[in-house]
Amino acid sequence: MEGLDAATIRRLQSLVTSTQLKRRLPSLVMVVQERGQQVGAFTAGLADLDSGLAAGSDVQYRIGSITKTLTAVAVMQLVEAGRLDLNDTLGQHWPKAPHPDLQVSALLSHTSGLQREPVGEVWETLVLPTRDELPQSAADARRLYPAGSWWHYSNLAYALLGEMVAQISGLSWEEYIHRRLLRPLGMNRTTLRPTSPRATGYAVSPYSDEVAEEPAVDSQGIAPAAQIWSTAADLGTWSNFLNCGHAEVLRSEVLQAMRAPRVLADLDGWRLAWGLGLMLMRSGDRVYHGHTGSMPGFLAACFSSPGHDSGVAVVTNSTASLRIGALAAEALNILTERDAGRTWMPGPPVPDTVRPLLGRWWSEWNEWVFSWREGALVSIPADAPEGADWERYQEVGPDLYLCASGPERGEELRIVRGEDGGVEKMYRATYPMTREPKPFGAAAADPQRS
Repeated sequence: MEGLDAATIRRLQSLVTSTQLKRRLPSLVMVVQERGQQVGAFTAGLADLDSGLAAGSDVQYRIGSITKTLTAVAVMQLVEAGRLDLNDTLGQHWPKAPHPDLQVSALLSHTSGLQREPVGEVWETLVLPTRDELPQSAADARRLYPAGSWWHYSNLAYALLGEMVAQISGLSWEEYIHRRLLRPLGMNRTTLRPTSPRATGYAVSPYSDEVAEEPAVDSQGIAPAAQIWSTAADLGTWSNFLNCGHAEVLRSEVLQAMRAPRVLADLDGWRLAWGLGLMLMRSGDRVYHGHTGSMPGFLAACFSSPGHDSGVAVVTNSTASLRIGALAAEALNILTERDAGRTWMPGPPVPDTVRPLLGRWWSEWNEWVFSWREGALVSIPADAPEGADWERYQEVGPDLYLCASGPERGEELRIVRGEDGGVEKMYRATYPMTREPKPFGAAAADPQRS
């Protein structure tokens, strides 16, 4: 497998080293995944200042709200198994649930309207409701907006989703996550409670180089939103899973649905959207999916680039002073920019059934180009800008393809042949495609239409 070139290694290590220095972080760890394998680990600083424990990809850090992505995957497993529907409400699966009318999809996408935290000054007292106390605490919480009308981030929403998983599965949320997610993926260093070697969480003074050790907070009933500890190496595995899926955990097609934007979180700049449990972060012309996380003393980020099959996990033991999602995006930009230096190589031969489909076609007076790229039939408008994404097609039957990506994803491409077996025209999402431009209705008189 092709690894990172020397120039990319230098850029990523420089990014980690300079960020740790400029942002005054006790430590910073970054792991890079490509094509399902860890191809780089970059570190700077100390995971524990008293003992001198060096930062490392196998040292545990707290990952905060990245925990939500595990809870979201657990929910989607139940959806895939037919035990739950995204349009179902809490009350359908949890007897005496608080806010029983809230839909699962709204809770996943932070459009439920629930307030952000449990009732009370929980982040001052650092006392969060237990699992037994959660239903009453949630029942007392305000609903700030009608469900579906607005994006509003809510830890409380994910606490409720975690309890719903427990109600449906008969397992505690903790046991479910361990059995159904962590064990199959081999994420053995990801736990609910810290295990050595682990980092110590710190707060760095904004006006001096003094540090203070942050308290260890037990999330209790809010655990499905923020409790988990993990390593950069395990988060790299998670980023690969979010990209590609796993036969024992969740199919890639379901993960694609989780990445589909449900709501804009940044209405001014359109830089951040939310899917079903996943953040969709725009960096220039690219969109990366994953999540950030924070807890007292820790920041973390885990993002992937579906189009380039690469992922980045970043952890640090500092409460503030770093936009860690932007750092992950910068690292992914470095990885994706390498395409400019890659060389083209010949690919597999074109199947005989596909060769007559290649070339230029017309539909609605617009010209399209069909090609064979990396073992797949693809299409793109002839006037598409440089770097635009191709639509990819998957063969599902004789002369029948399904659009697997792009604007017409899920629609059919049907091939029509004449008496001599030659391709006469195609129907893409029911629109006729011909070798020459034709006006609307011209195909109606074609005897080969049926």
